[in-house]
Amino acid sequence: MAAYQMKNILSKIFKLMWPAVAVLLLTVFISAFWGKFTFVTGMESIWKILLRFFRLIIILALPILFLPYISAFMQYLLNRGNYRLIQFRVERNREFNRQHSWLIRPLQCIGLAMLIAAKFITVLQIYTGEAITNSTVLPPPHFNLGRFLSITAIAMTTSLLLSFLWTLDDLGIRYSNRKTGEVRMIGKYIGILLPIIFGFYGIFSLFEIHERLLAVQYIFQMVIVLYPPFVVMTVLHFLYIEKYESTLLEKLMTASVNVHE
Repeated sequence: MAAYQMKNILSKIFKLMWPAVAVLLLTVFISAFWGKFTFVTGMESIWKILLRFFRLIIILALPILFLPYISAFMQYLLNRGNYRLIQFRVERNREFNRQHSWLIRPLQCIGLAMLIAAKFITVLQIYTGEAITNSTVLPPPHFNLGRFLSITAIAMTTSLLLSFLWTLDDLGIRYSNRKTGEVRMIGKYIGILLPIIFGFYGIFSLFEIHERLLAVQYIFQMVIVLYPPFVVMTVLHFLYIEKYESTLLEKLMTASVNVHE
């Protein structure tokens, strides 16, 4: 019975994550037998790509585990004065949204991560007074501790911010003003398109010394590298919300509002 249940769980997870697995295996195959598709080449690219993939998953998944504590902290900031968090029950959709989880949200993650990285690199350039080269932006051939810590900070910040905003959206939670009756979505200015557009533009501006076609190629390669772990992150977020919905609602101290369709 236990083996059967584990098989069902693994089967469900694979069905939810298969685009990430497909892209990952494709990049491994191309990098190993064809060319330097994702900044590594040859047979050694197999373990390097897999190591990079699982390392990013761990970094991105950790903030999701802290969602109850983040929610408890944020509710103190949001449930103040005339403002409160409310839940529109009619908006709660428990089904897995393939469009959001396989396309929109991964691109949102990649765009926001690139935006944070671009701002960080710009500040670093101003601080050091040195021009940014492609070696600063692109993955290095060897492990670099400083770069690893920077990537970890950027990835965890992206995961922390978006996973919390997704939680509010997935649970149908909105921000209400008791006095005026105004109801709005938290984080609406982050939206979907803004991080994607500004993030990609920010990274593109760092490659001004290169030809446009080469800059687009670099960005495409970075998207391919980041897509699989960010898809896994969106799926893990969905599974976590599915299991701990009541806990998160309790931590957020939301008031329930029944809305008739």
